[in-house]
Amino acid sequence: MRLTNMNEFDAVIARAEPIIAIIVTRHRTEGQPLTWRLIHSIEGEVLAELNRADDLQPAYINLIRHSGVFNYPLNDDLVDFGESSAIACAFSMIYDAFHRVH
Repeated sequence: MRLTNMNEFDAVIARAEPIIAIIVTRHRTEGQPLTWRLIHSIEGEVLAELNRADDLQPAYINLIRHSGVFNYPLNDDLVDFGESSAIACAFSMIYDAFHRVH
């Protein structure tokens, strides 16, 4: 039994990528380092923007958000996932965009 429609999930990812790029560029231009507080804030902005879309289902949008399972910090320390191989999708996308060399 298939629990998700990958086309819907892919649509959320495709829509999130340019939103993340715009938000990350703004913060990098301001010279801000990527802290846990900032990554949470960016995730909130991205999710809010995605939820404004009429053609995306909230259930699929929620698949990219972090869950309480991982207990990510909410402080001003620099983001460091260490050796973790389980990273929330939105956090991974934000981290990659923030550290991408232009």
